[in-house]
Amino acid sequence: MSKIVDYCIKHPRLLRIRDSPLKVLHDPSVPEILVHDWYIGISLDYLDASIEVLLEQWEKAYKKKRHNSQLIAGVFVRLVNDIYECYEQINLALNMPFPEGSSLAATELKEKVRYASIALIKEKITHSFIDARNMYYTNGYKTIEYLFRSRLAQEEGKDRLRFAYLFSSTVSKYEGEDLEYQVQSILDSNLPELADVFNLSDDMLKQACIGSFCNDEQNEIDVSRWLIPDNSFRPSVEEHEENRKLFSQVCEKLNALSLTPNWINILKETIKTRLDTLAWRDNWPDSIVSVQLKWLHVLILPWLSYVIPSTGDTDIDWNNFLRQKIKAEHVLYELIYQSRIPKIFDIIREYPTTKDTILDFHVITTKRGLLEDLREKLMKELSDRLLHQGASASDILQQYIACIQCLAIIDPTCGIMVPVIDLIESYMKNYRSDVVSGVVELIRDQEEDGFFPPVKEEDVYIFKQSEVNKEETPRDAVIIKEDRTAMLRRLQQKSRDPVAMLISMCKSLNDFIKGYSNKLGEVLLLAKNYDTDTEVQRLELLKRNFPADTFLRCDIMLRDVDMSKRLDKSIHENKDISGSFHAIMLSRCYWPGGEEDSDMEDMDDDDDDDEESEDILSSFKSWPEYSRSIQVYESEFKRVKASRKLKFQPTLGSVSLELKFKTKTLKLDVAPEAALVIALFETKEDSFTKEDIQAKVKISKLKVTEQLEFWKKQKVLELSATGYYHLIED
Repeated sequence: MSKIVDYCIKHPRLLRIRDSPLKVLHDPSVPEILVHDWYIGISLDYLDASIEVLLEQWEKAYKKKRHNSQLIAGVFVRLVNDIYECYEQINLALNMPFPEGSSLAATELKEKVRYASIALIKEKITHSFIDARNMYYTNGYKTIEYLFRSRLAQEEGKDRLRFAYLFSSTVSKYEGEDLEYQVQSILDSNLPELADVFNLSDDMLKQACIGSFCNDEQNEIDVSRWLIPDNSFRPSVEEHEENRKLFSQVCEKLNALSLTPNWINILKETIKTRLDTLAWRDNWPDSIVSVQLKWLHVLILPWLSYVIPSTGDTDIDWNNFLRQKIKAEHVLYELIYQSRIPKIFDIIREYPTTKDTILDFHVITTKRGLLEDLREKLMKELSDRLLHQGASASDILQQYIACIQCLAIIDPTCGIMVPVIDLIESYMKNYRSDVVSGVVELIRDQEEDGFFPPVKEEDVYIFKQSEVNKEETPRDAVIIKEDRTAMLRRLQQKSRDPVAMLISMCKSLNDFIKGYSNKLGEVLLLAKNYDTDTEVQRLELLKRNFPADTFLRCDIMLRDVDMSKRLDKSIHENKDISGSFHAIMLSRCYWPGGEEDSDMEDMDDDDDDDEESEDILSSFKSWPEYSRSIQVYESEFKRVKASRKLKFQPTLGSVSLELKFKTKTLKLDVAPEAALVIALFETKEDSFTKEDIQAKVKISKLKVTEQLEFWKKQKVLELSATGYYHLIED
């Protein structure tokens, strides 16, 4: 074979004359298969020996220079050129214009030699060659990037970002702006549901291109957002252009030898390194899908145009490029998802600050079919980090609402929302007794915290009267079970109303209505100057979710306060009443402590609690300022409301205190019992045991304990080792 190669290079005409060294192979009497087997045999022997020598030299050079990527790249390029030259040499003779009918002119022989040669070369390739090849292709991407940076520096100030010059000529169906538009088009948005996105037929690609759209948002992304600063970059258009041409030549030769690397693995490593930078590692408030797509379209796709083999047919090469483009985009989606999903709990907790990241999850999970995976990982995070006794009801409910809002964006069908809701509801209803208070607290504070987005009037979810009344279905009634489609449609509507979703966490609507009414009563009893404007607004917003007259009890309490304001003003015309002494006239049965509230003491029953109330009242009357005010207030009330009798309930309401110490002054609104307790301590020398205090203020031991704990938390009282309470400061 060496002789034939030498003839081909030095004396190609001698192989075509009648007395050439190959004349016996042109003899028609010699079987063609014999000629082919002989030629293939000597070709492979020659190639085997040549490559063996080349790889031996390569291994020695690689061991010496493996720590220097630039030196390795140079040696690798020479190796590829030498292997490709050997491959071409064994085909030189077959490309000669042999006589018609010659066995050496058969196309079949050329194909056999090509396949056998490539198989032999691939068999000989070593691990060091593969490592160097991957390194070279990674450096090839850097070459594309550096060329772009150099041209960008030259074109600074121009209106439009240009990058078509980076692409290989193999994707020459489009040029300039047309090419830039095409590579930035999103092709997989309107594909049939069962389409294999990685192996689209030519017809489907054509339809996808027709129905594609260019991501205009990408064009608005400033290059500084996606091009990471590189201190090793040196601007030199000529140098990087030469390196690009060399990279193109090496890629062509490796493609011809079927030694194209697994570019997906190289791309994955590049993306992982990129996403692990500080710019994007924990940057949850900003969307990174559009930013990274811009990077991929401008720098990765040009690199990919060199990597993928070319057939020489413009249409075939373009369609193949589009298939690889879609594949590269989906690799990016997958890796962004993997980098973000471990933080899904924290990302949801920070909503709405992280809304753009949630939108990224919607794009990625929809395109990659990862909704179920997201659901499983989120439920595990919720179980491990949230659903336990150490978390307050308020924290759980806030995360619950954030989950609802985020999942409605990620999956508008609400399919993955159902098991998440079931998980949290099951825990809250079975293991927590503070659900109602937590729900009431969040709903009341929604405007102050800005946690809930404003709900449009048409999105307000209205509970049915049967849900409020807890109507039981008759035994003989025919039950039509709600199918999944109808259930999801109802959930889609309900999920747009966070208040309705919160209320549904309570065991029953009546539990919530009762809890809200009790809380409103407590707040109104503590209200100063009879101010109810805020509470009226809150109640009116809440009423939108319920049938009429559901909150009749709340309406009556608000009406009582409004009426009390007018009566109190009239009563205070008598100047014998202290200006700081005010009363609210409570309608029987509707306020906390009324007969309808079975969880509170009855205001009118003559039981022990009522006796305690009388004792507290007598304690207040012992204060000179209020003893006279209470008596006058009662007589003035009889004058204004002759048909009514006034009975004070001192355990309700609040007392405004101003405590003056040597170094500070505390202004507090406290429970009446707390006021009675602290009134015993005039100086630091005053000290009492818990039993002493109970005997003096005449309230239960439990309430004494509660009030003493309150004053300890306020750092007003402290407990000595002998069991006596005293002031911390005079």
